[in-house]
Order: sequence, then C-alpha cells, then structure tokens
Amino acid sequence: WYLHNEIVNNRWYRRFGKTRIQRFKVQTRAPQPLIDVGLNFGVRYAFDAGQCTGPFNCSAQFQHYGYFVGCNYVGQFPTAQWAGLSFYPNATWYSLPGVCSSRRYDDHTAECRLSQPGGACDDPTGRGDCSYSYTLMGEISIDELEGIQSFSRFAAEGGWEYNNGTDRGVHMNFWDDKFNATACERRMQVAKDLFNQRYPDDPTDDAMQAPPCDFNYEAFYAWKMPPPN
Repeated sequence: WYLHNEIVNNRWYRRFGKTRIQRFKVQTRAPQPLIDVGLNFGVRYAFDAGQCTGPFNCSAQFQHYGYFVGCNYVGQFPTAQWAGLSFYPNATWYSLPGVCSSRRYDDHTAECRLSQPGGACDDPTGRGDCSYSYTLMGEISIDELEGIQSFSRFAAEGGWEYNNGTDRGVHMNFWDDKFNATACERRMQVAKDLFNQRYPDDPTDDAMQAPPCDFNYEAFYAWKMPPPN
C-alpha cells in the first residue's frame, strides 16, 4: 500500500529515492500502563525524519505509557481519509519510537538521547524503554518486484510505474488496478514469492502472521482526551 501510494506514483523518480523492500522480524511487549487499559498497541505516530509529529502530543503519551509500539489499519484513525480506498488485505501502519524522537535524526544531542531512549532493546520486557526488538530478515529490490532491470533506464525510455490519474502505468502494468482487491493480493503474492525464493530457510510471512492491531481511541486517550479539532 505504501509503495503504491507514495513511492511509485511519481514520474521520473521514486519518492525518497527508495530502491528496496526490507523485511524485519519484530517482537513487541506493551508497557504495563498500556496493558492496564486493555491494549497491546498505542496510537500510530508519524515520524518525519525521525521526529514524532503526532497526532497530538507525542511526548505526553510517551511519558504516560512509556515508548509503546503504535498501529492503525490504513482506513482508521489517524489516516481515516483512506477509509474504503485501500484494497490491500489488512494494510497496517506501525510506529516504533526510536531515541530522541522529539528531534530530527540529524539534530540529536547526547542529552536528548539519554532522556528520550525510545523503545528498542534486545529482548522486550515491557519496561517503558524496552517495548520492541527488530531483526533484518532480508530484502528485495523494487526493480525485481516489477520485473525490470533498471529503474533509471526504464524512466529514461518513457516508462512510468503508476499514474494516479489513469490507474495505469506506462510501459508497465504491475501497479495497474489499485482499487481491485484481486490485483492487490497478486502483487503481495509476488513479493512473498520473491522473499521465499531468496531466503528458503527463513520462516515465510504466512507462517509468522502479524497480530491484530487492537488500538482503541477511547481507551487510549481516556486518561487525557486530546483537544477537539
């Protein structure tokens, strides 16, 4: 979903210079204050250049709950504008808070890193600064996903991966029919097959299903409701 809507829909370039899909094994354990309100996941925050930009006040929630992992289904808060427009099965955003999340990644200070440790650790315990771990489990290129040899050559020859206006590509049909569930599932299967072929000894995605996103707005914000819009 992210690739389709933000990366491959620009002519001549891929947003942020993306070239690959990385797969990670992530283990989480919610901090106790979050468990106490019946949740495993908190609100899904946006991190722009590593800086937490909301929704609402990131620091207040981290101070209250600890550095929780956040999630949301694409069509639900805080991206409810996509409701009914995503046809990728169970498309989900996650947020994993890192160190010094009140600042951009290129503006960290030693004091900030010490006072805002984030939630990453080797073995998640649910302590406020130890809520998740991650391990790289391989990668594939966007080129091989699409079946091309070189994006730069493809673009130079007039190719366009996906045009939002026509719901079609130019000299490519891999991303056609964004609003067709069967087409979206086919694209997902191509990616899974590539990972399985390259890493035959690793567990498959189907064997390691992601847990359901149980974030609940009312339960999460019950202690301090955000101001009305």
